[in-house]
Amino acid sequence: MARIPEREVERLKSEVSLTRLVESHGVVLTRHGADLLGLCPFHDDHEPSLVVSPKKNL
Repeated sequence: MARIPEREVERLKSEVSLTRLVESHGVVLTRHGADLLGLCPFHDDHEPSLVVSPKKNL
């Protein structure tokens, strides 16, 4: 399987807001200090386990 070139990953990280992307897939994010928390869409969670750091776009 081919890897995505690092420059392409960096370009996407700089151009796409991860917060907006996650919210566009129906995940409700709530502020927790500097980060945002939400229910992971890949697991049957009942407590927030997904962490988005808007300043780092991670």
